[in-house]
Amino acid sequence: MTAPVNSPLLELRHIDTFYGPAQVHFDLNLRVNADEIVCLLGGNASGKSTTMKVILGLVTPRAGHVLFEGQGITGLPTPQIVRRGIGSVPEARRIFPDMTVRENLLMGAYSRSDAQAVKLDYERMLDLFPRLQERINQRGGVLSGGEQQMLAFGRALMSRPRLICMDEPTMGLSPLFVDRVLETIEKIRAQGIAVFMVEQNANLALQIAQRGYVLQNGHIVLEGAARDLLDSPAIRDAYLGESQKEK
Repeated sequence: MTAPVNSPLLELRHIDTFYGPAQVHFDLNLRVNADEIVCLLGGNASGKSTTMKVILGLVTPRAGHVLFEGQGITGLPTPQIVRRGIGSVPEARRIFPDMTVRENLLMGAYSRSDAQAVKLDYERMLDLFPRLQERINQRGGVLSGGEQQMLAFGRALMSRPRLICMDEPTMGLSPLFVDRVLETIEKIRAQGIAVFMVEQNANLALQIAQRGYVLQNGHIVLEGAARDLLDSPAIRDAYLGESQKEK
């Protein structure tokens, strides 16, 4: 069952999240519409990665609801959430280092039973990421950071998601691979797949996103069109300036 027309693809409503007695989210509300890139910005310990874990079912909020295509998914096991159409590119890639590139890609389709379609998607991943074709029989652990990120993207796409959640996709990459990652994210969106991206680099994220949210100490303090946020003095003062100081 799909969401009604004009309703968000993904929606977090009034989320309160805790780790023991420590509260991480305070009445968190955000949405991702179909076919758009949305970025969640914030410094360290702002609650960004926990937001991703709430969406993927790795952390269950104490209050609030997570909706995907209009249906509640709060607290569902992660494999069920993946089967419903949410893919993941986790922080630090987390590919399987002892598996080959081919095996890593096919792991992304572990929940699928349509063998012929899986084969076609596998071939499509090699067209989308030619570098992976060159290293198809190499172990994932010997790839460069940028190549591992491409592999993580391909693995997520193999599940045929309608939404991909990405946690710090540019972290630790060379400038060349950062550009390639951003281009790939835009290509993914052009294929009709929505992207929810957690990022510390606001300047990069807002250049490719349609909308953005700024999270500080578990509170959404700013939200709006990416272009408006990029030009906002409040972003520079409250977020970009702070990020420069942290560096």
